[in-house]
Amino acid sequence: MPHRFLLHPLTWGILAASISATSHAADQVSDSTTISDLPTITVSAEKQDERHLSSQAITQFKHNLLEVPFTKSHVSEKDIQNYNIQRVSDALALVNGVMYQDSYGGGFWDNYSFRGFSTDPNMGTMYMRNGLSSLSGIHAPRDMVNIQSIDFLKGPMAAMYGQGAIGGIMNITTKQPEWQPKTEVSVSGSTERQYRGSIDTTGAINDALTYRLGVAYENNQSFRDHVDNQHNYIAPQLAWKISDQTQLNLDTEFANYRGVFDRGIPMVNGQFGNIHSFYGEPSDGDIKIKDQMLQLRLNHQLNDNWDSTTALSYEHGEREGTSTEISSLKDEQTANRFRRYRHFETDTTQFQQILRGKFSTGSIRHEVVANVEAGHYTIDQLQLRSASGADKDNQINIANPVYGQTILPLTRTTKYNQETQDMLGLNLQDQIFLNDQWNVVLGGRYNRLQQQIDDYRTGISAKQAFTPFTPRAAINYQPTAKWSLYSNWGKSFELNTGLDKNNQLYAPEKTESWEIGTKYQFLPKSWLGLTYFNLDKHHLLTEGTKGISDSYVDSGHVQSHGLEVELQHQLTENLRINANYTLTHASVIESEVDTKGARLKNIPKHTANLSADYQFHIADYPAGLVGNLNYFGKRSANYIDNGTSLPSFTVVNVGGYLLPRPDVRVQLNISNLFNHTYYVSSYTNYWVQPGEPLKATLTLNWTF
Repeated sequence: MPHRFLLHPLTWGILAASISATSHAADQVSDSTTISDLPTITVSAEKQDERHLSSQAITQFKHNLLEVPFTKSHVSEKDIQNYNIQRVSDALALVNGVMYQDSYGGGFWDNYSFRGFSTDPNMGTMYMRNGLSSLSGIHAPRDMVNIQSIDFLKGPMAAMYGQGAIGGIMNITTKQPEWQPKTEVSVSGSTERQYRGSIDTTGAINDALTYRLGVAYENNQSFRDHVDNQHNYIAPQLAWKISDQTQLNLDTEFANYRGVFDRGIPMVNGQFGNIHSFYGEPSDGDIKIKDQMLQLRLNHQLNDNWDSTTALSYEHGEREGTSTEISSLKDEQTANRFRRYRHFETDTTQFQQILRGKFSTGSIRHEVVANVEAGHYTIDQLQLRSASGADKDNQINIANPVYGQTILPLTRTTKYNQETQDMLGLNLQDQIFLNDQWNVVLGGRYNRLQQQIDDYRTGISAKQAFTPFTPRAAINYQPTAKWSLYSNWGKSFELNTGLDKNNQLYAPEKTESWEIGTKYQFLPKSWLGLTYFNLDKHHLLTEGTKGISDSYVDSGHVQSHGLEVELQHQLTENLRINANYTLTHASVIESEVDTKGARLKNIPKHTANLSADYQFHIADYPAGLVGNLNYFGKRSANYIDNGTSLPSFTVVNVGGYLLPRPDVRVQLNISNLFNHTYYVSSYTNYWVQPGEPLKATLTLNWTF
């Protein structure tokens, strides 16, 4: 099995091209031109500051949210700062329809579900970056040091962005290089001995070249015994203004994440283990994750009505380490454990070309998008496990864990393979404005997908190819300038990974989605949204009757439907509130291993949250208070619904900030104010992740 620990050759090629291009740019700029004379850099990513604007990623054009037949949930830069959001999972407390799904303690990767459906729990969820399609593979948890805002786009997006857009997709807008020099230094510490430092700096290098650099470091202990993690992140960026119409960006991100792999605590007869106790083996050491991303992005304005974006991207991800995990219960006091070693590597190379244009046919206006994508994805997997049945020789007392009694040798190879996926996608979309009240969106994507897996254990190779067409259609009606009604429909197609019990590749997931909704903007910064959604999926994989067997079965046919309600209201000039509620029915229609009507794992029927942001002054100093109440309903605790449930919970978070000087900000955030014991997510009854107890975090920001 190949192991690639050095940067991919494409990485060096991109860096070399960027260095050569920037050197040439410096020679071409006139000495008489000054930085202050240059116009502002134009970037393809929309820098969003207002919630009622649509994300450009929804249709590739900027509009008022009322003018597009889709909806979204928006987390602004101000939200990220005020609520001390350091991970995508923290942002989910502010949005509806998107739920945390990570069953691995320590947050080794971002995983969440959209409207009841999630992706592979072992890989994390794909996301878009600056309106461009996502890159498959292993990702470290996203750091917020270089994130401007996050949009959770709802509804069928696969006709625009291909795989991974099931029920919706997350779009991250990153901070961009700026001409004016600016640096922000931030340090923080918490009562759980979690320490963080970050630097975000930007400015001009010369008349045509500017940079941005984000750096973050974390050293985090935990309320869980023996569980900690360390995180390094660096994101250098360059922007070259070739002309008034053309700009080239080089974006890079390098992340290293290491920590104790923690499966959480067991549930025994409805009772949970101690939330502080660790049931693995400290001697196993850390799991290590490496993530390297490079992207060249060329934006060109052809004329007032047409522009294009060309992007070449590469990402390498790696995950390696050993863990000891509960496999079953001997009795109410004793758990059996197995041991597992993983070494997974992914490489993704992707090309994307987007052409956007506006034109009219008589009185009818058109906004057209043509998109071409080509990608190559490889994943190498090696997994070793202790001998079958040996877990009964490696037991641990649930009430009083004692470590190091038996360390099981890794004698079985349960995964040793390489899988490749090649993708070519062509899509065309037209948003047709019939008049000021009516517009429709018609789009479709042709995909050519090839998949091959080589199993080194058995010598078996399998391959398959598909040419699916994923359509998209939507309609939007505005009876008034402040009120819209909309509906949309679409299909998606996603490859499953691995071989089934017959050593054949699994059938791909196929999803059909539709929704109907309304949006009412009753004040300039206040609006109300209501959406009914319905998703129908075939060929969802789930583990077999033994959740630790590393084998999957085709779960068959599942469905999710429900209702989302969201209110955003600027009560006064200084007070803003956001309230939302989601009703989700996610269940099995037909399955080999589950009964009809069984609940999908970790999907509560009811979720709701209320958040508020109040700004004021103490003497002459700007200050503010924030608060968030988050409710999560009861949900299935097992990947196969066996009747066990995680209990509902409500968590209250508060915070406050003060600017004693214009360049200094002091902030205190308190999470789980009432120290409520709750359980965030699970994979099986034996792997339940408890939520953090009461925690206070003090942050100091200095901008210069």
